[in-house]
Amino acid sequence: MRYAALGAMAIALIIVVAGFYRGRSTSGFKLKSEHTHLSTDVIAEVNNYERLESDQGNAKYYIKADYAKTFSDNHQELQNMYLEVYDPEGNTSKLKADNALYVPEQDKNFTAYLKDNVNMETPEGVKVATNNLVYTKKNSTAEADEAVQFERDTFRGKSFGATVRLADKQIDLLKDVEIESFETPEMMKAGVRFAKINAASAMLDQAANRIELNGGINGNFSSKSKSGGDQNTDVQASRAVAFLAPGTDQNKRPTLKKLELWDNVHIVSTPTGQPATTIDSGYALFDKDAARYELKNGVHLVTTAQDRNTEVRAADAVYEQQALKLELTGSAEVAEGNDYLKADSIYADLFDDNKIRHAIMRGNAFAKQTTDQRVMSVAAPELNASYNDSKVLSDANAIGDSRVELTPTSTNTHSSNVVMIAAKGVGVAFKGEGLIDAIRTDGRTTINLSAPNNLPDAANKRVTADTVKTTFQQNGKDIARAEAVGDAELYVEPLNGGLNRFKTTINAPRFDCEFFTTGNNVKACDGGGKGKVKRERTVTQENRGTQYLSADKLHAEFDEALHDIARLDAVGNAKFNELDKNAIAREMSFTQSDQTMRLRGGEPTAWDSGARGKAREIDLDTQNNKAYLRGGVSTTYYSKKQMKDAGPFASSDKPVFITAESAEIDNDAQTALYTGNPRGWQENNYVRGDRLALDQKAGTFRADGNVQSLLYNMRAHKNGRESKEPVFVAATSMLYQRDARLLQYRNSVDVRQGSDRLSAGSVDVYLDENNELSKTIAEGNVVMTEPGRRGTADWLQYTASDDTAVLRGNPATVTDSESGSSSAAQMTFNRRDNKVAAEGKPRPSANGRTRSVYKIKP
Repeated sequence: MRYAALGAMAIALIIVVAGFYRGRSTSGFKLKSEHTHLSTDVIAEVNNYERLESDQGNAKYYIKADYAKTFSDNHQELQNMYLEVYDPEGNTSKLKADNALYVPEQDKNFTAYLKDNVNMETPEGVKVATNNLVYTKKNSTAEADEAVQFERDTFRGKSFGATVRLADKQIDLLKDVEIESFETPEMMKAGVRFAKINAASAMLDQAANRIELNGGINGNFSSKSKSGGDQNTDVQASRAVAFLAPGTDQNKRPTLKKLELWDNVHIVSTPTGQPATTIDSGYALFDKDAARYELKNGVHLVTTAQDRNTEVRAADAVYEQQALKLELTGSAEVAEGNDYLKADSIYADLFDDNKIRHAIMRGNAFAKQTTDQRVMSVAAPELNASYNDSKVLSDANAIGDSRVELTPTSTNTHSSNVVMIAAKGVGVAFKGEGLIDAIRTDGRTTINLSAPNNLPDAANKRVTADTVKTTFQQNGKDIARAEAVGDAELYVEPLNGGLNRFKTTINAPRFDCEFFTTGNNVKACDGGGKGKVKRERTVTQENRGTQYLSADKLHAEFDEALHDIARLDAVGNAKFNELDKNAIAREMSFTQSDQTMRLRGGEPTAWDSGARGKAREIDLDTQNNKAYLRGGVSTTYYSKKQMKDAGPFASSDKPVFITAESAEIDNDAQTALYTGNPRGWQENNYVRGDRLALDQKAGTFRADGNVQSLLYNMRAHKNGRESKEPVFVAATSMLYQRDARLLQYRNSVDVRQGSDRLSAGSVDVYLDENNELSKTIAEGNVVMTEPGRRGTADWLQYTASDDTAVLRGNPATVTDSESGSSSAAQMTFNRRDNKVAAEGKPRPSANGRTRSVYKIKP
């Protein structure tokens, strides 16, 4: 039993020793599973080993070593090994290591395990250094699972683990990849790199001259800016491809040409002495030589200079860093301080600090500038904007159907909102930050001035013309002047309707408008050339209608607080119309405060369907529908019927004329008052006095002061013949009553008919339908005279039908030059028979006595 145990121990010891030897001989090599049971029987040991393996005269590989140990299965252990492998094209791959394990395989293939100071160089010049590497001849692959360093001409790097696929000319960098790029080999030696990129993994494709990087890309690039200064760029992405450009020198050194980035791209570029520019996008392609970024899938750029941010957004973009150009497409936006640009696409030239110098915006273009007082915006199919050297917006030019809007801020409650719309384009010139110098338009243009609705009588305005030029005040905030040229129209619309509130439209070949110093509120507008005005009432009123005014020139003045028309002047052949009311003059002036149209110059004339008036001055009170005429007043009623037969004239269908120094006509009340030597007449009939008053509704016509009239005729019987004679009346006052056909004369009445005369304190004349005398009643110191006869009385009544006069008095007296005199309480004188009859029947105050005195003829 003891010997058996000792035998077992000896066998175990031999196994341990053999295993120890095998482990020692392959120590440090990471063998594949098929190579874990290599022979341990040494058959040869050679110093300065060297062998060239060929096939049909073609070299396959060359191997040499300082020391080679060959085992029974023909695998070898080599020290200070050097290996060259030749591909069918004659390209050479080189491998070196302090120690190597060579395992031969069929078809002159082999696997080489290399460790300690392993170096490899591909036919393309890529050098790989590691401490452990496995080379497989069959698939021309070298694999390292430890830290790896590599370089090629002007770039180098490191990773943890790598696979070199020589046949594919590709190298897979498996983990923790870092790649550095240099401008020249000399800079590489000096450690002055151009770029450094880190990634989770990478693949170097030598044939395509590209490096694919994956996972957590971080890169840093150093370059020169356009000004010649250094520029540092940091890059992040989820995936990237670096494109290498074949070298152009004798050694054909590849250099980094482009870098393509995907997913969560973040780029920070910082020129020396300049603010950083930050770029975020879903995709980026960086062209090193052109310093050009092609960005896609949601682009966001941010830069800061002079304490102002510039923020850019678009679906896609091209940023040329050295050329200082920026191209944005797809919902492009640029926000720079208080300025904002937006369009389907934007093409911009940049300053050195990446601020916008000039921008061309196309497709739904929009620009906005914000200040403490207002917001200015411009919209058009295409818009160009330029900034001066102070990085301040200097001009903006819109092309196509354009819109400019100036909107007051919430703190600016007294300024109008301004909207300009032009068919062909708009140009805005600036004089400083947030300050406008002028705005010009091209094509049919509309400017809307919307007043703040903080006053009940405020009004909006609109100017339309073929072109409009707007100049701003020195403060650059408020409009100073607007020139609207070509078929111009000014429209004023109250914010709130009401009585005597009008929508006013003024048309002229051009308008030149001055503005108040603040608030973008129109002060006055001059219409050049013949113009016309239309004023439409906001509330319908009886006997009121739309007003029309025209003249050779028009001038409108506005109320600063209400923004509505305060005064409207029409100069040269001025004409006015409202319903059937019309007026002409050389000049007309309308004031909103009293709603009065003043006619001056030429021969001012106003008329309607019933009458016409002329004077040196005429004021038309359109609010109260009154007219005031002054100086050489002349009115014509087209017929007595047109004045509702209220005049004391004979013919109803013939015109009536009234002249005076002044007149006041109330069209609603249908009254008229004439003063200053007024005179009214129809054909041969007339009335005059110090004052004439007509009331058509009441049917009265009154004359006061020094009244003289010839209004009716009286039948006269002489020498057996009947004739009509006019009757002249003078009095202090006269009143004609249409319904009673009555003329009432009062105070110092003097009536004359041919040689006959009647005077009294008052005389009432009753007329028939032919305006001829029907009856006359006189009272108060009545004196009737005719050739050879005189009568006095307190009361007299004359009846035309029987040509008889009845006199009553205390007593009434008739004196005849031939027959003597008679007196009685009442006397009847028949003019036709030339007889006088005295009646004793007394009036209540009479004594009933009759007295006659007869004159005896000699």
